[in-house]
Amino acid sequence: MPEEEVKRARKDPHAKRRPRPCGITVHPGHGCPRGCVYCYIPEMGFKFERARPYPLTGEGMVLALLYNRRFEPGRTFIALGSVTDPFLPELAEKSLEYLQAFDEWLANPVQTSTKSYLEDDTIEALASLRNPPNVLVTVLTPDGEKAARLEPKAPSPSDRLKTVEKLSRAGVTVDLFLRPLLPGIIGEDEIETLMERALDAGARGVVVGGFRVNEGILRRLRNAGFDVSEIVKRARGRIPRGRRQAYIRTGDIKRRVIDLARDLGLVPFGAACCACASTFEVPCPNRCWETGFCTRCGNPACPT
Repeated sequence: MPEEEVKRARKDPHAKRRPRPCGITVHPGHGCPRGCVYCYIPEMGFKFERARPYPLTGEGMVLALLYNRRFEPGRTFIALGSVTDPFLPELAEKSLEYLQAFDEWLANPVQTSTKSYLEDDTIEALASLRNPPNVLVTVLTPDGEKAARLEPKAPSPSDRLKTVEKLSRAGVTVDLFLRPLLPGIIGEDEIETLMERALDAGARGVVVGGFRVNEGILRRLRNAGFDVSEIVKRARGRIPRGRRQAYIRTGDIKRRVIDLARDLGLVPFGAACCACASTFEVPCPNRCWETGFCTRCGNPACPT
């Protein structure tokens, strides 16, 4: 590796970033043109704009992680994405480069999430890895018109479910990513229909997430024509401005959705890292079986 790349890796933020309880986030790029009205990235300083690939090579990213004293090779979960969609046309090549480098040089559990329609060559590249990542495909509603208002530049729900089907057929473990829950905007009847379609497409399970808001997110939802009164009613405390976010109480909805998923035949997960842990059959890093958070997903590595 060129000395300049080594220096760049040593100074890179990934070499210093503190992992979250669910693992360390790796950014294959910055910027996202999807324009999802519930998204938090504008208040973090990122723009709804054309994505730019991250400058580090695959080996450079591996080296940056190894320089990070809080990163444990073979153990720390890696989440590819977070502030962008890793499989945007501008980023798919970089994301695959990172995933291939992780597969070659590291043995860490890896997870990625997307709203993209994945082309066949991308599916083949993912399936060819020794340890393919757990892929979460985000779909919130089966209603195409509503999805277009919520996620104006994302593929339709039906196209995303085609991605689920293609990944499943290729042998990649794929789950529906039902996050965020949007009280008063997406009803539980819609969610049931969506989960039935995801199951038919080959999804193993569903990750059911919560929702956090600030004034910017509420403003974008209102501007898209949505009634946010139920969201405001469920907020914990005042809804802040700027980067900070308020949690929305969705526990009751989440419990019902988890029960419904189980009844339908989907494996329910209360957090993304639980799905990743189950895929790689390692214990959940949050030790959720000790806190009452466990959904009894059947992971043989967890003492449930």
